[in-house]
Amino acid sequence: SLMARLVETEQHFARLKNQGQHLEALHFMELSVFLRKQLYGAESEEVAMACQVFTTSCNTVAMSCLQRDDYAKAHELLKKAELLTEARGYILEDRTRLKLRAVTYNNLGCFYKRRGKLHAALTYLDKALKMELSSSEVDNPAGTHLNLCATLSQLSRHAPALEHAQCALELLKRSIEQDPNAKEQASILAIAYHNMAVEQEHLGQWHAAMDSYRHSVGVAEQQWGPSHPKTQAIKHSWSHAK
Repeated sequence: SLMARLVETEQHFARLKNQGQHLEALHFMELSVFLRKQLYGAESEEVAMACQVFTTSCNTVAMSCLQRDDYAKAHELLKKAELLTEARGYILEDRTRLKLRAVTYNNLGCFYKRRGKLHAALTYLDKALKMELSSSEVDNPAGTHLNLCATLSQLSRHAPALEHAQCALELLKRSIEQDPNAKEQASILAIAYHNMAVEQEHLGQWHAAMDSYRHSVGVAEQQWGPSHPKTQAIKHSWSHAK
């Protein structure tokens, strides 16, 4: 029966996931969405929830593939996530759908940036930012601003790149004020200051750049420790700038 197949599929998925075989597990997760559709109907809450989890996993696994330079698989999974988050799809709740679509666009932006296709990266990152700014439910605009900063910098568009770094910084400071224990935001703060310093350097704003580097090193030492590779990399940039 369909129910027996679904149970068996879920067991396969759980086993592979526990073994750390996330890419292989995805196949069974996709199959479970298909079986749920047959069991409960395309517009059921069961299918919506399964589709939501599957889309999130497509994004997570795609970014792991990107780290390993498996570009074909990363692209395939991100395009699948893009398709699944379209309007009139299986994810019924609009807020959830838009949140996942913004994450997917952001990741596609990172994918194209990594491939050196900077204009395609900008297109997707702009889409992600528009979505994040139009919805209070969608998080991570600071991360998107930093991705835009890095992409524009590679295109030698340093003035708009600096603006995005400054936007990221303001957003991060605000969220740290609201939640002083936001460890992840505090770590990203060091990167925001660093990106800002690099762009200020490109624009000949030397005093401002030195100030930003100093803030970046201060936050990095506090968050990661003085001997952490990331802290060392920022210190290296600073001494190089001096």
